[in-house]
Amino acid sequence: MVITMTNRLLSIVIALALTSGIVAHAAQAPQRPLAPVTLPATLQTAASHVGETATGAIDPSGAIRAAYQRNRVALEHLRQQASALKGSAHAAFNQFISDQELALTQTERAALATSRPDVSSAIAAMDKVVAEAEAELNRELSQTPAAAGANKANQGGKSQSNGPSGESNGNHD
Repeated sequence: MVITMTNRLLSIVIALALTSGIVAHAAQAPQRPLAPVTLPATLQTAASHVGETATGAIDPSGAIRAAYQRNRVALEHLRQQASALKGSAHAAFNQFISDQELALTQTERAALATSRPDVSSAIAAMDKVVAEAEAELNRELSQTPAAAGANKANQGGKSQSNGPSGESNGNHD
């Protein structure tokens, strides 16, 4: 209990320090606004977690909603990245993302339905949904070059490109 309160207090202090720094910059140089910074995904996630943890100490439901929104955006980015997939693989991944969105929504609703939601567990569960989707996309994309190479070699007018044993073991292009 004491550690949880200490972590919450530390999160609030960090969030206030970051906010104060941004406000101080804006006051000192209004003609030079902060340039939009594109952080790597891992840093964006870490920054979001700090903000969500700080918010969670004050407004647990708000932190859960913020994490939900962040993860919905992440799933949509994965859906866009899946445009490299072709045919049934693309359709299957779109369905998978739809299922993950449903799981994300159910996790958020379940967390918000309690009187004292466990913010860190709810956020971790939602982050896990996105991590699973990202891992699935990476698996699908890693199979795409081998499948594309096989399709080019077998262009004999067939409409089906992969059979049930369409995996390539040890074949490197």
